[in-house]
Amino acid sequence: MNGARELPVTCQELRIDATYRNTNDWKKSEDVFNRFFRFADGKGINNTSGFRPKSRAGKGTDITKCAFCVLVTTFGESEFTYFGDNRSKGVPIHDTTVGGNRLLRSIYSLLHTGQRGKIPPFLCFETLKSAKGTHMRFLGLACPGAEGVSALEDLVAVWRIKGNDRFQNYRAMFTILREETVSRSWLEDLVAGTASVDSKYCPPTWSKWVSTGRYLALQCSRRIEPRSRKDQEPSTKEERMVLLRVHQGLSDREFEFAAADLVRLMDERFSDFSVTRATRDGGRDVVAEYRVGHALHQVRLEAYVEAKRWSPGSAVGVKPMMRLISRLKHRDIGVFITTSYFDAQVQRELIEDRHPVLLVSGGDVARLLLQKELGHDPALEEWLHRVRDRSGAGASGPTEGATQN
Repeated sequence: MNGARELPVTCQELRIDATYRNTNDWKKSEDVFNRFFRFADGKGINNTSGFRPKSRAGKGTDITKCAFCVLVTTFGESEFTYFGDNRSKGVPIHDTTVGGNRLLRSIYSLLHTGQRGKIPPFLCFETLKSAKGTHMRFLGLACPGAEGVSALEDLVAVWRIKGNDRFQNYRAMFTILREETVSRSWLEDLVAGTASVDSKYCPPTWSKWVSTGRYLALQCSRRIEPRSRKDQEPSTKEERMVLLRVHQGLSDREFEFAAADLVRLMDERFSDFSVTRATRDGGRDVVAEYRVGHALHQVRLEAYVEAKRWSPGSAVGVKPMMRLISRLKHRDIGVFITTSYFDAQVQRELIEDRHPVLLVSGGDVARLLLQKELGHDPALEEWLHRVRDRSGAGASGPTEGATQN
């Protein structure tokens, strides 16, 4: 369970990173998760994916009136983006079965009009499956919005693609608050109808957010460590298929043009891409600029991209990395992108010497294409075709505008 703590059935609080056994049946004594969410009203929460609202006692099942809501998700930051629960073509954005998007619309309307006291708390969990069964890891207490994010950005309706189908969904911003524990007594008060800040068990950071709008986010100070080979490679069958298509569908030269696209997809502040000549490129397959600042004033940094279309099992070592680093001047940025992975030694040297080089592995490539809705046909094949066309035309000039998602 990755060192997380599994708490006993009798626990009376949720604790950050603790895990809770989930059998999907609260009647089983070993089921900690569902038994925790059984309250005096005799009702629990559903075992659906995504949104799991808990209604107030005697107040019906309208999700917009829930006492609190469990969010099942996967992320690793104190500020995170959550997509709504519409996944089907032809279904209006607010007409989902659970009603998660109606809840999002409601809470962000309350947020934008200063009615934070009416917003239900969100309890975030991650599902962990192993040979020992399913467990739920508590990620923290969350509220909608984030520090410095405007009402134009925190909830946005976006179009997404699944296969050949297109559907509209919400993209919402949440913040994990700086609370190590959440008391079950607080949740019991919420279910009984007590306002969140009126309960004596209300977490201080939630009370502060409701009263002032200040986001006291959970601080995730993490030490930068080399990623394992497993972390850098595709983790699902879908990701493996995408990477295989890229590796087999492009030549070494064509992958250099693909690298320009991928870097642009990774961060829109990269611009003005030029793919260098096929021979004697000085260790830089793509030259670009990285913009820092705002529309009225920007600083442009030189960025150099090294692209290696290697077999998935071939590790990128120190020698090719030093070739790129030796070409970087003061205030230059490097990006090394490969269909393979980076060995531990080269990662340690980059971390210890603080070289300004971004590493993009084969798994990162696959996940990026899937995230940008380019991981399935016809979008994937069309993207590969555009890359081949540009490289076949002998283009060595700017490729700006080539990546459209």
